[in-house]
Amino acid sequence: MFVASGKKRKFAPTSQNAAERAFVRRAQGNDTHGLASVGSTAGASDTIKRYYILGQENARERQYRAALDCYNRAIAVSMNEAIAKEAKLYVARAHVLYKLREFTRAMDDAKEAIAIDGNSAAGYTQMAGILAATGKRRDALAVLEGGFYTVDRGAAGYAHMETLRATIARQLDPSAVMDLRAKTTDPMVHLPSDLLILVLRNLDIRTLVVCRAVSRRWLALLDNTPVLWSYPLFAPTSAVTRLAQQLPAYQKLQKWIKKNNTCGRIPDRILRFVFQKARGSLVSATVPSNSLVSGKTLDALLAQKRPCLRQIDISRVAEVGPDMVGRMLNGWCVPNNIVALRLPYCTSVDNSAISTIVRHAPRIRTLDISGCHSVRVKHMFKAWSSVLLDSHDSAAIENLYMNDHPGIPDLLVYSTRYCHFAKLKSLHIAIYDQRVLSMFSSIAPLVDYLRRSQAHRTQQSSAPFPQLEELNVDGIWDIPVSSLRFGSNVLCNLVFQCKIFAKGLRRLSAVESPGIDRNQLGEALWSCLPTLQRLHLTRATNIDTQLLVDIASNRRDVLPLESLDLSGCAGIASQGLYALISCCSNLVYVNLGGTAVDNMVMGLFTQMISTLSSPGLEVLALDTTDITGVAVRDFAAACIKRYRSIRSDPHVRQVWKLRILDIDNCSNVGSDAVTVVRELLSPIGTQILAAVPA
Repeated sequence: MFVASGKKRKFAPTSQNAAERAFVRRAQGNDTHGLASVGSTAGASDTIKRYYILGQENARERQYRAALDCYNRAIAVSMNEAIAKEAKLYVARAHVLYKLREFTRAMDDAKEAIAIDGNSAAGYTQMAGILAATGKRRDALAVLEGGFYTVDRGAAGYAHMETLRATIARQLDPSAVMDLRAKTTDPMVHLPSDLLILVLRNLDIRTLVVCRAVSRRWLALLDNTPVLWSYPLFAPTSAVTRLAQQLPAYQKLQKWIKKNNTCGRIPDRILRFVFQKARGSLVSATVPSNSLVSGKTLDALLAQKRPCLRQIDISRVAEVGPDMVGRMLNGWCVPNNIVALRLPYCTSVDNSAISTIVRHAPRIRTLDISGCHSVRVKHMFKAWSSVLLDSHDSAAIENLYMNDHPGIPDLLVYSTRYCHFAKLKSLHIAIYDQRVLSMFSSIAPLVDYLRRSQAHRTQQSSAPFPQLEELNVDGIWDIPVSSLRFGSNVLCNLVFQCKIFAKGLRRLSAVESPGIDRNQLGEALWSCLPTLQRLHLTRATNIDTQLLVDIASNRRDVLPLESLDLSGCAGIASQGLYALISCCSNLVYVNLGGTAVDNMVMGLFTQMISTLSSPGLEVLALDTTDITGVAVRDFAAACIKRYRSIRSDPHVRQVWKLRILDIDNCSNVGSDAVTVVRELLSPIGTQILAAVPA
């Protein structure tokens, strides 16, 4: 075997005897004539044999260049000493040249081997293999057919030649391929490659890694298709996860997801493996929560030859700092390339990182800096002012996430004066960690600033975010007594004073809102109810029945609500719930746990299920309510009737089904009613949550 030593390539001794060491010393000196002239023809034959053995050893170790040098020396010795040519030398050199992808020279050696020895099965096999590798399978089959008439059956390599002939014939025969498809259930054989790739793109990373171990075909497809790794999905999206996204305040679904969460922390080597497989087609660089990103992984990300990265999602990663954000943006960003950047709860992200983002990706559309306490909102406005034309110009940001951020009051107040974020379609300013309230700066100067800007405000639009479609203000009205000394209670009124409830609002989430004001909420809802599709308002104890009755009585058309969550609103009687739900015929996800729901409201749900034109309920949570077993049985009977009617209709593609029915802790629902409901809904596969109280 050859080893590197300076600029010369030397033989490494493979034998410990004196004769072998002497042979290697002469080989290191390139003394081919000396090797041959040591003895007579017998000495030259011995030299050729030793070169051949060394070449075989190097070929087994995949040192093809070293093996080629050995075979060249052996052939040169035989030519210099006028020794009869040996076919095995040319066959061996043809094999090495084939491995080195030098097909022309390999073909010449294979022909020379056949010319020397017409009974050389290895020569015919080598020639056929070269032709097949270059796409000439019919010529390869003709060579093998000619070899069968020339080579003796007892010759070495005859069986290999016969096997190669059968393989090439099967590849050329369409009926053999159809027979293979009939015998196997492998989708790799039955489906076209483009359709199979579309299926595999919906799998998560763990499943893709398992698919690589199915067979060599699967391994070759997955490793040679970078687009499969361009959108890495580290946790599969189940039906329960999708339902939880529709009802984020439904605690039972959230607990189930946390219990069965299969993502967790991803090892650094797995991240690096995914990024390397994606090559230049990586579109979304996603790092799950609590995962560590090393320098090698970052280098693998930055090693993209043709960067087409559009999204960066790094959540709760301790080692991400401003320098790493700068490296990512400097390495990947071309003008208007990055459109989504999510760095939630990365405490090391500060104002310099925001400046880098604005400088390298001024047209970014999604920005998530939730929990980034070191980022000041005033600096954000100044940074975007440097790239905008004037104060009336707007940035391209459409989705802004600032949950658990101490700069929420500054964002609301400054947005009333400057239009930097006037194109927002989604705004998340929820407070999940009450400790953030103690980080608020003094809100009184902001209120004075808001009053002074009222004259300037009248010349602009009535809302700072006129295009807003989704608003998340969870926890804004859930301020503990210990935080009142920071002036945080002013934030509750500041949300309504800044008029962030736009007319075209589609999704509103105000989970955990016990301190919300009834009159201010009614005025805000009145403007956005015609377009509101999702309303989550939990633990709003100040909301009464009259508010819902007034909203329902003054609406002449049907409300477009699809997801409704009023759990914990104990101040609403059944008449108010009935008035609101009677105006909403498109409800799909409903959570009214802990409210005054009775049989009258349950009968309304039964009527909605019986109407085939309605979408039909998929989740109905009525835990700790006043419904009875009779009403629940009637509702279950209507569900199974709807399910059978839709399933028997051949024109309906997607079959409706009730996924979750929660009647937990309903004192008026007995065990016999629960048993009947389970039997009725068993064909649908509904998950029924019912713990009958003692």
